[in-house]
Amino acid sequence: MTITLNEENFQVTVQSKPVVLVQFTSDFCGPCQIMGHTLRKLGKEQSHILIAEVRSMDHTEWVEAFNIQSTPTTLLFHKGKYISRISGAHPKMTIEKWISEATT
Repeated sequence: MTITLNEENFQVTVQSKPVVLVQFTSDFCGPCQIMGHTLRKLGKEQSHILIAEVRSMDHTEWVEAFNIQSTPTTLLFHKGKYISRISGAHPKMTIEKWISEATT
């Protein structure tokens, strides 16, 4: 399950699981769709990971605040704190390694 973030649920969501991945996405973005599919699969397989999505066009203030240069960009929150980011579409194995390295 992917949660769509908004002002009301952002803080609660990033603190809701040990690892929360927040994908900044754009409409009609092929790599965004690929990355979204990979992240949803990862979230289903690993119960300690939550996947959340931000439509960049709907939250330009967050794009600026998080210095998002391109989509897809995925932010990693660990125990409620922003840790790291990756840009572009990546295979599941690369994402798992990124999470492991960032949270240990």
